[in-house]
Amino acid sequence: MKEMIRMNGNNGNLRKIILTGLMTALVYLFTSIIKIPTVNGYIHLGDGFIFLSTLILGPFYGAFASGVGSMLSDVLSQYAQWAIPTLIIKSSMALVMGLVLRHRNRKEIVISAATTVTVWVAFFVVIKNALARAVVYSVDSLASALEDTPENVINAASDTQWKLTAAIAAVIIIMFAIILYMVRKKNIEGIGVGVILGMLSSGAVMVIGYYIADFILYGNPISPVFSVPMNLIQLLIGIVITVAIAPALLKAKAFYFGDKDRSDSTTEPQSPER
Repeated sequence: MKEMIRMNGNNGNLRKIILTGLMTALVYLFTSIIKIPTVNGYIHLGDGFIFLSTLILGPFYGAFASGVGSMLSDVLSQYAQWAIPTLIIKSSMALVMGLVLRHRNRKEIVISAATTVTVWVAFFVVIKNALARAVVYSVDSLASALEDTPENVINAASDTQWKLTAAIAAVIIIMFAIILYMVRKKNIEGIGVGVILGMLSSGAVMVIGYYIADFILYGNPISPVFSVPMNLIQLLIGIVITVAIAPALLKAKAFYFGDKDRSDSTTEPQSPER
């Protein structure tokens, strides 16, 4: 009996390793298959498969598949200088999402939601301040170009930056609400509050991580700002891909691991690595 249990455990580990290899290949493929160039990088479909990897593999195996698959896409393209930042950022995305998915009770979910919103808002406040400093440093040339006073230029820029910050924060909250409503309306198996929250938390890691990496690589706090909207679009695309594919993929995972693992493919698939 003990020998049979040991064999089943070994088979389960082997299957998980095989599945990790498969998801690594899918992350690489969908990161490489469509590339839309942006300021310092490109938009791709790979984030959706990072979310899917985390759903079916958990935070640690998912982090390996996400980080390595995404890094390979950079290494084998003209973006090789981004390979190490990508490995760190994409692995962290999966790790954060996987840990958020383990929050089961209402209190933990509320704390996670509050933390996620706070991180997003704080990030955009930092961007606003960076832009404000840039305006101050070049206010004279801007005022001359606009034929206005430096004081009016500073006030207009500050007002615009606050409105931009509020608008982006509102878009994130509205996006969360719409996706959650859509999921509940259609009763999409495998996608619940925790999954949506996990993807938004993971998205924060991606947007903020690439802003910091861009700043470190190029030494300019302003140019990375223009990549933020593109990364938000990429995040939304990833969420849509996950909502569309997750139910079928979770059923396939349950079949692959056998009946004993079918309980992991419910609306809160948080424990594949327990």
